[in-house]
Amino acid sequence: MASTLAWVRQSATWRGGEAVGLEPMAVGWGGLVGTIGLAASAGAPVWVRAVAIIGAFLLGGFLSGVRTLDRRALTATAAWVFGWALWGVICIVLAIVATFGGPSDPEFAPGSDGAALLIAAGSLLAAVVGGLFADRRYSTRRLRSRY
Repeated sequence: MASTLAWVRQSATWRGGEAVGLEPMAVGWGGLVGTIGLAASAGAPVWVRAVAIIGAFLLGGFLSGVRTLDRRALTATAAWVFGWALWGVICIVLAIVATFGGPSDPEFAPGSDGAALLIAAGSLLAAVVGGLFADRRYSTRRLRSRY
């Protein structure tokens, strides 16, 4: 627990009295977009789910990177974690609803164990690539090198 708190303190750097680093709003928006991709593709064939999930996390990683000022790849990774965690909570709630006679609950991960692992790894890679693209596109380092 203490090491987790130390990591959180280390991930937020202070500049000019303002915290720069992991921004909860950026993580939330990126994760929400990824969760929408997970939910929208539920029940579809595995390849459709793979494309939708990877595309959603690519967009989510980019949006989380646009929203934050620093550490965009780390923020995109945190958005990926939040997106899958939120989908897990949704699946648990839907499983509880299904036990009381509601509609059947969706599967948490698409396909077999191997396919699900590949899709999860691909979505993580897509989120980081989205965050790095946002870093490349909106970084102020390029502006500073001109002057």
